[in-house]
Amino acid sequence: MSDILRYAIYAASITSLLAGNTSFLRARRAGYLLRVLGYLVLLVLLYNWYLEAFPSILLAVSVVVASLVTLYTHGYSIRKYGASTLQPLVDFFTLSTVLVFTSRYLIEIVAFWLVAEILGFFVVVYDAMVGANQKAWSAGLRYLVVSMVPADLSLLLLLAQVGLGPSTNVSIDLLKPDLTPPVLTVVAMLGFMAKAAVAPLHFWLPDAHSIAPSPGSAILSGLMVKMGLYGLFRLALLRTIDVGAATVLCLLSGSLTAIYGGLQALVQSDIKRILAYSTISHTSAITILIGLYVYSRSPEFLTAAAIYSAAHAIYKASLFMDSGVVELLTHTRTLEKLGYVSRILPAETLSALLSALSLVGVPPTLGFLTKLVVFMTLASHIPLSWVYLLVTLIVAFEVALSIGYSVRYLLAHMGNPTLRYEELDPSSAKLTPYVLTLSASSLVLTYYVVGSAAASLANAALQILLLLGLFSALFAIASWITYTVLKHGRKDEVWLGGARP
Repeated sequence: MSDILRYAIYAASITSLLAGNTSFLRARRAGYLLRVLGYLVLLVLLYNWYLEAFPSILLAVSVVVASLVTLYTHGYSIRKYGASTLQPLVDFFTLSTVLVFTSRYLIEIVAFWLVAEILGFFVVVYDAMVGANQKAWSAGLRYLVVSMVPADLSLLLLLAQVGLGPSTNVSIDLLKPDLTPPVLTVVAMLGFMAKAAVAPLHFWLPDAHSIAPSPGSAILSGLMVKMGLYGLFRLALLRTIDVGAATVLCLLSGSLTAIYGGLQALVQSDIKRILAYSTISHTSAITILIGLYVYSRSPEFLTAAAIYSAAHAIYKASLFMDSGVVELLTHTRTLEKLGYVSRILPAETLSALLSALSLVGVPPTLGFLTKLVVFMTLASHIPLSWVYLLVTLIVAFEVALSIGYSVRYLLAHMGNPTLRYEELDPSSAKLTPYVLTLSASSLVLTYYVVGSAAASLANAALQILLLLGLFSALFAIASWITYTVLKHGRKDEVWLGGARP
């Protein structure tokens, strides 16, 4: 694919989003369609040679997430702020993030990265700008200092190493910046780890993701932190880094933060902070996989990291969108004041349940495929070194923690309510189809990934697909039964002090 055609695709995407965000079309079906087409056109970039597997997967899943978040944002913005001004900000923040993954040259990555960071700042402080929550300013400042500045230093280091000329006309996969001095490797990796919210520069994320509007949180957690992981992926491919320093930094920081994030998620009472700390835990686990690739040069670890990133993008964006519906419905995010959402919006509870099941790795979700690939890859390498056994135990503990905080999050939907909240807003149910569709996409993508892998296993392909079909049938039956039970709860007189909604 020529650069001219690629830039034409970028221009078509930007034009479509601009048209869909005009005041005349923004609330109309044509506006919705134009915004979705603005993301879908980027899928054309998958059909060429310049994108490796990791950015290709990030691009595909980003388009899925972005398309549903843009549909969700208008209704959310109108209901929470009384205006739709959040829509263009979220759309172009999302687009600039996605374009980072599609860039061919280093200078493009730097340009789109900086735009995404600046727009991300305005997303984080949006509540402060509209006068809803002045605490957003401090969260935005922390985001700038701890997340943006270190990542920018890493990018500028790479630019300085390769020179301005090669950064504009040499494909990113052919660049060879000299990071062999350990200090340069550490500086470069720390910047990208800060963007992925991995220790020691992880503490910007909980406030930023919990204070931002829910559509912004969905993109911040689902897609933007993947920019940091993408940067680590680029460094991991280099043969000109200090392998020892990169391995120790990824494994040590990743392990500590994966456990820390999971433990913190277990004790939060704000449902968005549960999800924020969960993001820290998961991005750290992916960082561990990238570190193991640097250590072993085994491509299976990059495959596992890519599938993990895709699964995380979907279930975390969906859960943040769900938290927005819960907040609009009940006017609170405090877990102790919730527990009755399933009585009012059973379909919303079903979407949260699907995403939570993917998060903990229940078949046939994409999260299950992630856990399967990760543990199979680790198990196959355990005979080679004690390092793989130790990492397996750490990841297993991280998975156990994820079960705990996923159940805790679901208590907002299906807990034991002791309070009755009078000012409910049932109109938030209009956002549920977008959340449920994104949650269910985890199942569809599982078929795609397994089908692609099974194509190379001629003897076992049919058996694998039949087994997956059986899992899906059982899962569908269980989901239908769950929805039926939740819906029946609306007719139960004995709830919330004996009054029906």
